[in-house]
Amino acid sequence: MLSADEIEAFVTDGFVRIPQAFDRTVADECVDSLWTQLAEERDDPATWMQPVQRIAGSGAPPIVSAINTPRLVEAIDQLVGAGRWQRRTAYGTFPIRFPSETDPGDAGWHLDGSFEFGDEPPPWNYWVNLRSKQRALLALLLYTDVGPDDAPTRVRVGSHVDVARALAGHDDSGASFVLATQEAEPGWTDRAVVEVVGDAGDVYLCHPFLVHSASWPHRGATPRFIGQPCIHHDPADDGFTYERADGGYSPCEVAVRRALGTER
Repeated sequence: MLSADEIEAFVTDGFVRIPQAFDRTVADECVDSLWTQLAEERDDPATWMQPVQRIAGSGAPPIVSAINTPRLVEAIDQLVGAGRWQRRTAYGTFPIRFPSETDPGDAGWHLDGSFEFGDEPPPWNYWVNLRSKQRALLALLLYTDVGPDDAPTRVRVGSHVDVARALAGHDDSGASFVLATQEAEPGWTDRAVVEVVGDAGDVYLCHPFLVHSASWPHRGATPRFIGQPCIHHDPADDGFTYERADGGYSPCEVAVRRALGTER
């Protein structure tokens, strides 16, 4: 599904866009389903008082359908490896951003944590390690059209390389996502920023080490709906492998091997 050039771009940049990974009709059904979980009134902008609302998760049929289309499944197979990841039967979270000039308070650069560790309260107890335990990809699913004025997610191009190098300095217990982001910052802070924009039904598949951020203000006319699920490793592996006897490395693994100088 992905061309050789697109896979190489993923390895280098840390993400790839899949246009129309699912149908716009399915996207509309996802939006309809998510509206039923919001206190805001769909047809009354006066009720859109907060800049962002989050729905923790959903297993509604259109939500599940969107992430399991043949087109998207094939792309994930190509990036992670067929048989090395788990299909989703439900997922989250869903940040719904409403037109607003108010600072949502969540627009900081970070990488996503993968697993819980330590005594800090959520989300500060989420950690990440070099093999990316429990997280094979970050998927960003657009359920509505997202343009530059619609508070799009932003990504730092190539920042997964900086994070991999930072995590290489830790043992397998890894580091908190906050510390890993900070330690990698000298590398990613000057990297180019790309906005996650596109049409309803588009999906961005991101390396789990990619540094990203929410943005504000939302100057569009309608709420922005996206899903941002984790794609999990197969439990038998539960992490990337950087030394394979058969050399069958996935593009996700190749990206880290290049970052660490073990593959050119």
